[in-house]
Amino acid sequence: MKKWIGVAAAIIVAGSMLLFAANGWCLSGCHKQGKPEKIGADYELKLVMDKKDTINVNAAITVANSSEKSLKDVGFYLVPHAMNSAETPFYEYGDAALKISSVSVNGEKADYQLDNNELLVDLEESLGPQSTAEVEINYRMRLPEYGMRLSQVENNYYLAHWYPMLGIYKDGWVIEDYDPKGESYDTGYGKYKVSYRMPEEYLVATSAEDGQIAPADSGTVEGENIKDFYMALLDPEEWETETIQADDTELRVFVPTGSEILETTAEMAADAYSYFEERIGDNPNRELDIIANDGYMEYPNVIEVASEREAMESVLIHEIAHQWFYFLVGNDPFREAWLDESLTEFTSALYISDQNGDADSGFRDAAFAEEAYPTERYANIPLDDFEETAYYSTIYGKIPMLLKEFFEANGGAEAAFEFLSAYYNEFQYEQVDSGAFKQFFEGYFEEDQSEFLDSWLK
Repeated sequence: MKKWIGVAAAIIVAGSMLLFAANGWCLSGCHKQGKPEKIGADYELKLVMDKKDTINVNAAITVANSSEKSLKDVGFYLVPHAMNSAETPFYEYGDAALKISSVSVNGEKADYQLDNNELLVDLEESLGPQSTAEVEINYRMRLPEYGMRLSQVENNYYLAHWYPMLGIYKDGWVIEDYDPKGESYDTGYGKYKVSYRMPEEYLVATSAEDGQIAPADSGTVEGENIKDFYMALLDPEEWETETIQADDTELRVFVPTGSEILETTAEMAADAYSYFEERIGDNPNRELDIIANDGYMEYPNVIEVASEREAMESVLIHEIAHQWFYFLVGNDPFREAWLDESLTEFTSALYISDQNGDADSGFRDAAFAEEAYPTERYANIPLDDFEETAYYSTIYGKIPMLLKEFFEANGGAEAAFEFLSAYYNEFQYEQVDSGAFKQFFEGYFEEDQSEFLDSWLK
């Protein structure tokens, strides 16, 4: 996610998704034209950190080809390799360092090519339909200090997109170059078993269910139907924690020691989570980790939020809403970021306005974003076709405000939540594109909406 902090705010960063079942593209019938091939992955990841902060990763990935095509190679995103100015000229954060030590397929050494964040592993024999291959990749890396999502901040480690993530296959592997202004990697659901070992004890927060908050220097977690897998290793002396219940889900909250926001963050999060479950639909996951590290980003079952009261509400609510529109209903974040970011901003704005008892206060950030810079006419254009300022003003400003205007003329906030609920229940665990959204929108309102939709969607 990117978030505008208050009315006088600064832009931070974006986030988002594509859904893709471990043994197939959707868990139910797809509504998408030109959908990717049914190629999925199960991950067994082993992470070992040494005393010099070097992280060694062993990634054993079972690639399942459930399509009708044969594959000559397997494509992964290996984002840390691109997090430096040599691979990504406009990269302006701390550099990551990564070195591959070995790559094998079915136990045999394999050739590979690594360019920017695209890792292509050659297959000596084609992977035919209804077949699997075991790809093993070993490498070591150092996280960038104060990096972009993947980051080391003193004795805290934030591991986003840290492992080889299976790409999307159409007529070939569709793997875009890394672009830090939004989400340029596009991966999907999988089954995960993740083991970790560190030289000292940390508070561990992951996309799996971690259980009781307690320092640990090793462990293993498992989960299914997880998109990209996130981990945080937090210095126990720097964090205060609390666990609070929201319906059937435990919210595990981590805030900086002495910040005096623990109780407020926990209560606000529980209220919003329960509200979204009631108004949009049940979230089947049973744990959400909330880390107040000013990361302003969403991951499956983990969010990074603000550490200061001034920015707390808008960031926290936006990131919680992403668990519905990014994680449980997906989209291609490179080509159609509006489907998670714009819908999430619209949803969180509706909630904040409802809490304040008016129709407008929740939309202050979106209104400011729209007015701050020129916007693009269309929202569903690729990330690299956007100027950075136009990306934020269009995706976080213009589109939420267009949706606000539409629903004000068509039933108000109540009608908006009824639509969002129907949309969520129709597309849960699927990837949606603009064509599918248009088709659903027209069918839901049972009348021609082309003038409205075609004004901002190609």
